[in-house]
Amino acid sequence: MDEDGPPDPAQATTGAEYVAALARLRRWSGLTYRRLASASGGALPVSTVAGVLGRTTLPREDFVAAFTAACGLDEAETDRWIRARRNLAAGTVEQAGTGEQTGTSGQNGTGEQAGTSEIGPDPGTPVRPSPDPAEPAPPRRSLARRWWPAIAVAAGLAVALLFAPTLIRGVGDMLEGRAAASQTATAQAPQDGWYQIVPAHVADRGLCVSEGRERSGRTNRPLAVQVSCSAEGPGIYLKALGPGVYEIQWHHPKEGVGCLSVDGAYLGDEALLAPSECISAAHQRFLLERDRTGFRLRPVHSGKCLGALYGEADIHPGAEIAQLACSGKRDQIFRFVPVDRPSWVKTG
Repeated sequence: MDEDGPPDPAQATTGAEYVAALARLRRWSGLTYRRLASASGGALPVSTVAGVLGRTTLPREDFVAAFTAACGLDEAETDRWIRARRNLAAGTVEQAGTGEQTGTSGQNGTGEQAGTSEIGPDPGTPVRPSPDPAEPAPPRRSLARRWWPAIAVAAGLAVALLFAPTLIRGVGDMLEGRAAASQTATAQAPQDGWYQIVPAHVADRGLCVSEGRERSGRTNRPLAVQVSCSAEGPGIYLKALGPGVYEIQWHHPKEGVGCLSVDGAYLGDEALLAPSECISAAHQRFLLERDRTGFRLRPVHSGKCLGALYGEADIHPGAEIAQLACSGKRDQIFRFVPVDRPSWVKTG
């Protein structure tokens, strides 16, 4: 634990400060992301915690309740964190040690934020987790405005009939363009060769996917992790097995050749990846799915995506690469940078 006591949520004046306080609370508790998930009874998956702590917006109340309890706070302290979260959502700040609330910009002087109906709870009343307030109902539209979409649709149909030949030619051109783009994407797929694999979210930090060890120290086996691109490691060879499907070979100067594999051919999230004997199994095959900035790597046996174990916020050396639900985030986008054949690899 790196503090004498847990941080005070009442000191937070913005959503970003509140999230930062939650991150300090986790460090104070001494719990890793995995132990936190275990302490919550499965209510806080590792990916969820990493995602929330990587943002600057207020988390949901049910997350705050589960997170603070898992960190070891009692019911009264959990209530304080939930009250602080409600006050920030309502646009009020509770002064530390007084229980009094002061208004912030956008308030009408009563503690209620202008344009909303959410008010911070009475400081003397115990707080219980509750769903976030529903969005206000949309304002009623006049009869003329309700008719307007129908009029617009009718006018659009008339224009479409008038210019139908031009539209048809345009659709044909568009389909041809998509076909050409598809062919281009296929042509740009990596060819067999030696590469550095660079996760997009750490491309500016000089980190690549190579061999490392589990950060928790639970095991000492080689794993796929983020390391410095200049560090010594196995040569990585990409071998095409079919259209868009590849085997990722690791050529080690001492251990020989292995294929990157999803642990145990596991189908769920957070399975780690390690080199093992190449047996052409589905959990050793990866579909390279084109993205505008790189490729998604999808294990053929599961259809999920590879990415940093703790998501886009996991930007540090040693971050394990894992099989996760596809999120579209940059940690699940990889770039393949061609490199020379390692000196220890024999030709032929």
